Amino acid sequence: MRFITIVAAIAAAALVAGCDQHPAKTVKIKGKDGAVTISGNGEHMTVTADDGKTKVEFNSNGIGNQKLPDFAPVYPGAQVQGSVVAQTEGGGTFSFESSDAPEKVIAFYKDKAKSSGLAEKLSMTANGSLTYMASSGDDKKTLQVIAAKADAGSHVQVYWAAK
Repeated sequence: MRFITIVAAIAAAALVAGCDQHPAKTVKIKGKDGAVTISGNGEHMTVTADDGKTKVEFNSNGIGNQKLPDFAPVYPGAQVQGSVVAQTEGGGTFSFESSDAPEKVIAFYKDKAKSSGLAEKLSMTANGSLTYMASSGDDKKTLQVIAAKADAGSHVQVYWAAK
C-alpha cells in the first residue's frame, strides 16, 4: 500500500499543478494492491486509500483544517506556506515565514516540546541554520524544527510525528 501512496502522491502533485485555480477535480488510481482517490484544486489536495485507513492532506497555502499536536503548533504570527499531514498515521510537516529571528522561533518550539514531555535530542547551528530535535522517551512523539535566517526574519520547516 505504501508504493501506491507514493505513486498517488506523485500523481496528485501533477493533478494539483494542472488545476491552477480550476474547480476541484477527483481521480481514482487503481494498482495491484489497492486504489487511492485523489481530490484537489489549486491549493488543496487529499489522497485517500480505498481501505479508508489512510488519508493525507496537502495544502499549498496554509495548514488547512488539520489538528496539530500541542508540541508542534503553528508559530504565532507565522505565514504558513505549505503543509502535508497524514491524518491516520499521525505525522506531518509545514513550512512558514516569520518576522522573528531563528533563535526566537527555536526557543518557542523548545518550550512547547518540554511542556509536552519531549526531551531534547539535538540542538545545533550550522551554516546559519538552527536545528532542534526532541522526542518522547518511547519515541512515539517526535519533533524536528529547522529555522534559517531570511531577509526579514526566518524561514522555518517543522516535522512532527505522533504514533
